[in-house]
Amino acid sequence: MIELGQIPAKKEFLFKNWAGIYSCKPQLYFQPRSVDEVITIVNNARSEKKTIVTVGSGHSPSNMCMTSEWLMNLDNLNQVIKYEENKEQHYMDVTVDAGLRVYQLNDWLAEKGYAIQNLGSISEQSVAGIISTGTHGSSPYHGLVSSNFVNLTIVNGKGELVFLDSENHPDVFRAALLSLGKIGIIVKATIRTIPAFNIKSSQEVITFDTLLEIWDTIWSSSEFIRVWWYPYTRKCILWRGVKTEEEVTPPRYSWWGSRLGRFLYEALLYVSVRIYPALTPYIEEFVFNRQYGNVETYGNGDIAIASSVKSLNMDCLFSQFVDEWSCPLDNGPEILRSLDHSITQACNAKEFYVHVPVEIRCSNTTLPPKPLDYSDRTSTSPGPVYGNRLRPYLDNTPSHCRYAPLSDVTNGQLTLYINATIYRPFYYNTPIHKWYKLFENTMAAAGGKPHWAKNFLGSTKFAMTEVKEESDYEDFEMRGMAKKIQEWYGEDLKQFQEIRRQQDPENIFVSNKEWAILNGIVTANELEN
Repeated sequence: MIELGQIPAKKEFLFKNWAGIYSCKPQLYFQPRSVDEVITIVNNARSEKKTIVTVGSGHSPSNMCMTSEWLMNLDNLNQVIKYEENKEQHYMDVTVDAGLRVYQLNDWLAEKGYAIQNLGSISEQSVAGIISTGTHGSSPYHGLVSSNFVNLTIVNGKGELVFLDSENHPDVFRAALLSLGKIGIIVKATIRTIPAFNIKSSQEVITFDTLLEIWDTIWSSSEFIRVWWYPYTRKCILWRGVKTEEEVTPPRYSWWGSRLGRFLYEALLYVSVRIYPALTPYIEEFVFNRQYGNVETYGNGDIAIASSVKSLNMDCLFSQFVDEWSCPLDNGPEILRSLDHSITQACNAKEFYVHVPVEIRCSNTTLPPKPLDYSDRTSTSPGPVYGNRLRPYLDNTPSHCRYAPLSDVTNGQLTLYINATIYRPFYYNTPIHKWYKLFENTMAAAGGKPHWAKNFLGSTKFAMTEVKEESDYEDFEMRGMAKKIQEWYGEDLKQFQEIRRQQDPENIFVSNKEWAILNGIVTANELEN
């Protein structure tokens, strides 16, 4: 342990992400105890020509947060600062330190009778982390979690404390709402929350063919909805939930939620990965039957009621690679038929195997053109109470969609997310390149873009810098997306880059330079100047 002024800093600290895929040993590791200490660290980084990465739980499966220079964690900035109820409009704004973990905020809100409006699959992230890469849930009414944020306070690369909202520096606010950590360090945030609610959910076993048949109607059939696809069994799980005032019921049975089931599942995956890959489809069928049974239950699913947090969060099981892309929801059937055909062909040829489930979700990231009136809401009213109506520059969802009232939402307003997970049983790597390359090509052809935090690989043909021979890359190594990202984001990317240069002129936050260059966030020439 050393000190930077009066601020403790660790040397020889080993940071690993949650999946254990990537690790780094930064020169110094900081856990500041105040915003003033954050400012001091940034100013020292400027004087010593160092870069800073800020990390929370490390749940992002990619290497975007790995650094050999300075690493910062904000777990000590974890207090609720103030809250203000708006009883007429039925919401509460809560201002918190940005290092507060989402699960800690969930617990605090529950005591006050409130809840976060929408969540992703986990609550381990920090308040700052949950918006920094574009976290979303699964709902035809709700969009990015960042749309619930009223304001942010950042420490920029000049060591300045900057308050951001829809009226104060709205352009910087748009950049900071999905910043990839490249604008500054978020130290405070105000989040718009709503009265606590339970979710009554149905869980139905359906065939893959049934999913395609009901595609046009299911996505607007419930406030919360997600599908888990098991390709080798040709079955899916359709989960749908609505807000309710009914009492919580006992949780659903989970075979892999037991200690024995969980260990057996991971052990079977280990055998398939390390010894006999052709066993993979049989493992899927075995696990599906144990968890869900083998009888189609469309229209007669089992019902459970749980808190919003327990309903929206899920068990991520084991260490994993994750490649998730978004695209227009109307393109879903074409994509799934193509992926189904490719997965079947690859299995028959013993070329590669996929893990399950392939998760299929939706979001509505359109935003109303003017403030809405929430005075008639109740605790079970569907849809969001917006904290802001600004689209982040780096939002990867389709930008052509236009807002419509909840009663008029159609598939044309919605974004489809498809998540291809590959497990790493007992932390052993599973080959991913053949599957992910096919998956990415399919999604890109359908108007898709990758989720910023995931294990997208890209291609050497999209690189803006010198590349290696293909044979010199590791199977899971990122090739890059720079040319595609410039094409996809166009003027939005240019605006983001200009704001980034204004807020961070000395490139304090362009840590992990290779990742930023590979994906077109900065150029090599920019960092040399």
